[in-house]
Amino acid sequence: MTSAIILVFYFILVVVYMLASAFIIYHLATYTLNPEMKVVMISLFSIISGGLLFSNLILFFSINWTVLFPNNF
Repeated sequence: MTSAIILVFYFILVVVYMLASAFIIYHLATYTLNPEMKVVMISLFSIISGGLLFSNLILFFSINWTVLFPNNF
């Protein structure tokens, strides 16, 4: 039960992170001062944010929640 609640909250967090990333990418693409650097900036941001998300997912799913919360509510 506790694991399911934590998983739902984590899913909401990931969705918010992806929406914020899309918001940043939109503004990088729309309001960049140097159009030649647009592709570089968006690529760099996408690679770094994707790497951060991937490492966060790996670390989150490596946690044993039953050990941390032995009693269900």
